[in-house]
Amino acid sequence: MTRFRSVVVTAAAVALCGAATVRAQDEGVKMVEQLVKKARSTVEAIANTKAQLGKTMEVYNTLMADTSTDRKGLYKKLQSEMNSTEERRAQIKVRADETNVEAANVFKSWADSASAISDPALRKRSEDRITTTKASLAQVQAAGQKAGELYAPVMKTLQDQVTYLGHDLNASAVASLKPDAAKLNGRVEELNKQLDDTISSANTAISSISPK
Repeated sequence: MTRFRSVVVTAAAVALCGAATVRAQDEGVKMVEQLVKKARSTVEAIANTKAQLGKTMEVYNTLMADTSTDRKGLYKKLQSEMNSTEERRAQIKVRADETNVEAANVFKSWADSASAISDPALRKRSEDRITTTKASLAQVQAAGQKAGELYAPVMKTLQDQVTYLGHDLNASAVASLKPDAAKLNGRVEELNKQLDDTISSANTAISSISPK
């Protein structure tokens, strides 16, 4: 009878251990899914800022047009759109920081899990996969940083022109900015191309780490 109880206890312990392992594995998948969600939110923040900058430039170009009839109203609207753009740009860093925190949790958990693999060769392969995934995620993290840096000089130039017009909002002052306006539009066009490339690279990286 004692031997039977011992067998039952041992079987129960094995079953509990197996259940705990399954739960840990399920938790790992959920953690990676959450990381992917955070990474996608970073890319979404970049895209949202790009769209908002487009609205800002639309108001700017209307203000700069020879046919503009309400420059005072457009000037105020431009300032409002610029503020919205800056708010969206700030969100890129917020989302990127959240992704970094989530990534640290995932990779620590993954490393702990890999260390529990008894087969040395399989453990090494898991560790290599961690390194590969870190490299993929680094592309998303770099995308967030790069996007913030790309916006900065464009927004500074736009702010300088708004300041220039602050005490001189008339047709002749606007006309004097025409060459500057052309350069700014060219820079925004180039910025949009760079952002599209950045977003594309980040989405490819995210796809490579997403649970299928």
